[in-house]
Amino acid sequence: MSYIVTGGAGFVGSNVVRKLNEKGIDDVVIIDNYEEAKMPNLVGLHFTDYIDFSNGLASVEERLEAIGDVQGVFHIGANADVLESDPKVMMVMNYEFSKMYCDFAIRHHVPFVYASSSAVYGNNSHQKGGLDHLLPHNIYAWSKWLFDKYTDGNKEKFKDNKVIGFRFFNVFGWGEFHKGKNANIVYRFYKMMKEQGYIDLFKDHIVRDHVYVDDVAEVMFNAMMYDHFKNGIYNLGGNHPISHRRVAELVVETLIAEGVVSEKDVKDYIKEIDMPKGLRDKFQFYTFAEGQLNLISEITKGNEDKMKLYVKQLIQEDK
Repeated sequence: MSYIVTGGAGFVGSNVVRKLNEKGIDDVVIIDNYEEAKMPNLVGLHFTDYIDFSNGLASVEERLEAIGDVQGVFHIGANADVLESDPKVMMVMNYEFSKMYCDFAIRHHVPFVYASSSAVYGNNSHQKGGLDHLLPHNIYAWSKWLFDKYTDGNKEKFKDNKVIGFRFFNVFGWGEFHKGKNANIVYRFYKMMKEQGYIDLFKDHIVRDHVYVDDVAEVMFNAMMYDHFKNGIYNLGGNHPISHRRVAELVVETLIAEGVVSEKDVKDYIKEIDMPKGLRDKFQFYTFAEGQLNLISEITKGNEDKMKLYVKQLIQEDK
């Protein structure tokens, strides 16, 4: 009675596996690659098998069919590099693999709960869910848009199955150490403080919705196990946009409170810099999970406190 978790060694995926374990479910099959930097995320997790997706679509599908009694598929794995220059690489990973996992779940009549992205909105001021008001602005966003179109376009075909997507808004929390430049800004600001003693902050006014990774895992678990959600695509954010400057201040304030850096004016730890020209056209300056269900917002509220908690966890890990 296995649950499949794609991207299960990655950031969100490993937290979904952990959530399943916390709920008493250890029969989990992880699909990911063998990237060494991800392996620490597996420590302490319980799972029964690990499938390497880099062997290709046909190989992964064959391994899936051999599992037997599958109970559900959490599809989280993706190429999230917004600077990826090869559209085929991105589309195979984020569209073709996604279709295969979804069709597998449909054939086996099991729930399919997947990760979409707020990137599909681009810099549109309307971010209310659905398939209107979408302005993808890089190949990553287009790949997520294309799969959302696939699930929506086949909703009649999928009507007897559970097919639910969540558009993640800037997830932060434990397990993103391997993500580098794609890590959440909380972690990147923390690393800047540790490595150079100050935070480089783009001069541009950037305001984004953020969501704690454990809350994401909780929402996805609920979607898989219970009938809280009808089939469709939902926003999954903190319902509380926060400026990059405020995030930087929260990181510095926590480091000061924990005695990691000396106590002085917070702004003295923040240095404004220009945004690289090559990034500007691919960057989201504003995100907000509009129209988010109250059920989700109740789980994801209190993000500033959760950011501080996360920074404290990072401090403890570095001791």
